[in-house]
Amino acid sequence: MSEQVRWYHRVGPGLVTAAVVLGPGSIVTSSKAGAHSGYGLVWMLAASCLFMATFTSMGARIGCVLEESFIQYIKKAWGRPLAVITGLSAFFVAAGFQFGNNLGVAYAMEGVVPGIPVWLWPIGFTAFALAFMVMAKNVYHLLELVMRFFVVVMLLAFIGNLFFTGINPVGLATGLIPGRFASGEFIIAAGMLGTTFSAVAAFYQAYLVQAKGWQKENLKNAIQDAWIGIGILGTMGLVIMIGAAQTLHESGSEFKHIGQLANVLKEVLGSSAGLVFSLGLCAAAFSSFIANALIGGTLLADGLGLDPRMEKTPTRICATAALLIGCGVALATMQLDIGGSQSVLIAQTSTIIASPLCAILLLIVANNAKLMGDLKNKVMSNVIGGIGLLILLGLAVRTLGIVWGKMFGA
Repeated sequence: MSEQVRWYHRVGPGLVTAAVVLGPGSIVTSSKAGAHSGYGLVWMLAASCLFMATFTSMGARIGCVLEESFIQYIKKAWGRPLAVITGLSAFFVAAGFQFGNNLGVAYAMEGVVPGIPVWLWPIGFTAFALAFMVMAKNVYHLLELVMRFFVVVMLLAFIGNLFFTGINPVGLATGLIPGRFASGEFIIAAGMLGTTFSAVAAFYQAYLVQAKGWQKENLKNAIQDAWIGIGILGTMGLVIMIGAAQTLHESGSEFKHIGQLANVLKEVLGSSAGLVFSLGLCAAAFSSFIANALIGGTLLADGLGLDPRMEKTPTRICATAALLIGCGVALATMQLDIGGSQSVLIAQTSTIIASPLCAILLLIVANNAKLMGDLKNKVMSNVIGGIGLLILLGLAVRTLGIVWGKMFGA
């Protein structure tokens, strides 16, 4: 029993990060990749997870070393303005993603419980998340338990779909070999990188490690936990891609929206397949719901110089704001067809700043020999991290072009 307890306490922050990242956005891109290219972009999913695991590991090591919070260290080292920018941009990214989470919950529950107006689900799930924020005394401990439950549900649901869809081993092996992008694949691959490789979530890993109570003596656990969490993230993304490849790509169907794969599974393989996928989608959306709001709330509170601990009032208030913004914009979009484009524009603009900024800060601090000592980055981490940063900068430039075009009609 003691061994089980010891193993149980070795995981937690990495699973929370996996649950945050595996939301509706990553499910959509994995489904699009499978529907459009079959197994052709498996290597891109693997590369995205490698970048994410490398940066998440940096966040874990930094969290074990720092005595203060990450943003407070940034404030001490480089000044308050940078701390405020980091907190604000991360908050708006979280609020924008919350909009997508609400739409994901609506589509998921429509597949699980048909006949109920879809706009009710975002309200209900937001209310439940708000109750979680208000009533939880030890927020991190309860968050870890809830995320463990949802990760198990997602694993069972998405892997369970393999029994319905089957798998092509030769196609999977071939898909691991990098190749040139075919027509339309570059945009899908960029979306996969953007939703799987979240520098903001990797940055937040430092906070999760500190909330867990891990310090230098727990470093091995923290690093293992980070890689296990992202490994689970990659596994679920791969299974979703396989499902889309087997059901949509083989039939030549075009992927249009997040609920389509569940409907195809239901039509082709029976109601059980559609229900299983919808349950997994629901778990993915709601797990991202709570944890994503906490990311925005924690980093905004810390950036403003307030107490960033999860159970403290400033973080709860800021996280509540992220929840309400996401729900309000989603309802306006669903009922009135307004607000969605503005929300996406704000999220895209914030991503231009937050993602490269968080990646740069992770790399700089993880290479600080005075702070990190022998725990600073090794050569391979810097090589992978440097490539990942260049990709994020490239995506930021591309996103800037999109935002510029929307703002000025270019």
